[in-house]
Amino acid sequence: MVGITRLGTYFPRRRLDRALIAKAWGGRASGTRTVAGVDEDALTMAVEAAMECLGSAGAIDLDGVFFASTSAPYLEKQVASVVATALDCRRDVAVADFAGSVRGGIAALRAACDAVAAGSLRSVLVTTADTRLAEPESELEALFGDGAAAAVVGRERVIAELVAAASVSEEFTHFYRTDAQRYVQVADARFGTTYGFAAVTPEAIAAALRKAALDAGKVAKLVLAAPDVRAAQDVAKRVGCDATQLVAPLVAEAGIVGTPDPLVLLSRALETAKAGDAIVVAGYGEGADALVFRATDALASARPRSLEERLARPLAVASYEKYLKARNVIPVDYQGEPFPTYLEWKELKQDVRLYGSRCEACGLVQYPMARVCLGCKTRERLVDHKLGRRGAVFTYTIDNLAPVAEHPMPMLVIDLEGGGRVYLQGTDSAEGEIDVGTPVALTFRRLHESGGNRNYYWKARPA
Repeated sequence: MVGITRLGTYFPRRRLDRALIAKAWGGRASGTRTVAGVDEDALTMAVEAAMECLGSAGAIDLDGVFFASTSAPYLEKQVASVVATALDCRRDVAVADFAGSVRGGIAALRAACDAVAAGSLRSVLVTTADTRLAEPESELEALFGDGAAAAVVGRERVIAELVAAASVSEEFTHFYRTDAQRYVQVADARFGTTYGFAAVTPEAIAAALRKAALDAGKVAKLVLAAPDVRAAQDVAKRVGCDATQLVAPLVAEAGIVGTPDPLVLLSRALETAKAGDAIVVAGYGEGADALVFRATDALASARPRSLEERLARPLAVASYEKYLKARNVIPVDYQGEPFPTYLEWKELKQDVRLYGSRCEACGLVQYPMARVCLGCKTRERLVDHKLGRRGAVFTYTIDNLAPVAEHPMPMLVIDLEGGGRVYLQGTDSAEGEIDVGTPVALTFRRLHESGGNRNYYWKARPA
């Protein structure tokens, strides 16, 4: 049996009220959209979703890590390798990036299933994330949202078994962004939806259902990564499904999150699915992919956390201008201190994989890595120790003068679970949310930019 064994999602805490966009340009809009923080991007969100997906299991048994996004922070540098390193995967893990279309997320999922079925890989983590940017005042600006999802594909403890898959490939210009453009463009929206999404997606679904020998009326959940809600409803009717079978999109509370959409909505479907339920997942972009899954008995004990819970405790973006500044549409000329690549290479295990040292004589765990124990002063008896990713605030200060893009900046001293004390920047916290004893989780974020490159490190957010 090959299929999904674990599934996790991630959404930034920040929310932009669409009414603020409407106020800036005129018109009306309702609901909110998720907004990545100034220290977040597709890479950091993929790591966050992966940690949620893996939980306490960790990444030690992964044979592959795939990353899919249309808004990766690098055009030439493999992001999957960075994700694998931040998760402390083995050095022999196979990695691959999928880009160019929001269909890349479901393509990566299918590739992972094929690799496991073929026996070339035993367990593959698929990470998907997007922070797509739409031009100010465009019709897409309010529709888009930021988010991430991750799934592990394997043969053991499968919660959603892959039954069949089908694809349709067709050149059709609908959503696009050239190498010279910053904002996602859309050709005639209605024409694209009618002759693109609504034409090829039913074709792919029908082909997958034929392979699975399954009637559309027997589908329990239909997951469609659609350009809008009405388009999803129209395609559901075309394939012979009704409104009760269609998994509700997240447009109102989060937005269209792009590459992660199929996995995000599959997570929503698995919240209520029963063993034996057939679930069809389709992704669109220059054609379409459709996968048929069957929920298994293992789902009852390994359901993904509800999207309602993942979207809880939002932080409101104060203004539309703040949003534009956070996305650097209003340029912010902030450069951090230089961080040479040789230093990054030298301290990779400590700073990205997050290892400290443990004294074999007295058991003290300390960070950064050291050769002399701070407790018993023993020399050369310290061994590498993988630090925990959760802890509690020992003490803190609020810095309003640091040269960073967002103020105020909490600086936290954290006692980690399993030993060790670290000093990190805080992030994603509302006023008064940080105090001595506050439980926190470590999160991989952008630290600063220097010399045209981006530097990443760990920060702490309220758990």
